[in-house]
Amino acid sequence: MTYFVERGSKPAQSSPEGNPIGFQLKSDKSSHDESDNHGILNCIFPEDGRLVGTDAIFTSSPNVTPQFSSDAESNTHKRLDIPTPSIYTDERGEIHNIKANDKRINILYTKNGYLRSGDLHPNEQCDFIFSGKVKIWTLQSDGSTKITDYCAHDFISIPRGVPHVFEFVEDTVMAEWWEPPGFQAWFYKPYRDIVNKKIMGEGGGNGRRKGLEILVNAGEKSRWSTVKLALGAVFVGSLGFALGRRSR
Repeated sequence: MTYFVERGSKPAQSSPEGNPIGFQLKSDKSSHDESDNHGILNCIFPEDGRLVGTDAIFTSSPNVTPQFSSDAESNTHKRLDIPTPSIYTDERGEIHNIKANDKRINILYTKNGYLRSGDLHPNEQCDFIFSGKVKIWTLQSDGSTKITDYCAHDFISIPRGVPHVFEFVEDTVMAEWWEPPGFQAWFYKPYRDIVNKKIMGEGGGNGRRKGLEILVNAGEKSRWSTVKLALGAVFVGSLGFALGRRSR
């Protein structure tokens, strides 16, 4: 099921999570339950909508800021590498950061009720859901937000330059990767503020963060090579299944 919001005409003084530039309120009343979508369906961002899917969104939108996380040397916003292999754990679940055949792949476990992302990338993001259900928010060219439901065995493609959020409505296991390979990300403030609110506990969590665990020391590279081969085989099989479904 997909939800849309019509272009609004009434300027708002603040958004549900602060005051992003260019924010407008759809109307005083909504046909959707705000507890289910954090009020985002009542908001439009027309200036950002005109930039969606273009290079200009990374440089011209005041609501787009660098995430300071990249594995691409050419990214001028790079501050912190996310090593592979590693596991990042917080209230939401775990992100297993791995490489298979030189392709970066993240395997994510996320608990029901939590959010991830709130960002955008200069390349296509691909996802495959092994189990669970997720709603994906994407910013549209008219500045509205589209919400689409996905479930187990669905393949997802998010085009470059499109701000997005993953809202998990069941405990979910999924994979994500980028085409062409290389991870770079910028936060989209209107979405990321909502994600941060949930992370910090205002939406139900208690804000505890466990951080990043680096799994392999220099002396363990040989063992990890064997593990990578196994993971690569699993990933290639899953990817083939996903692409087969995509082409139907």
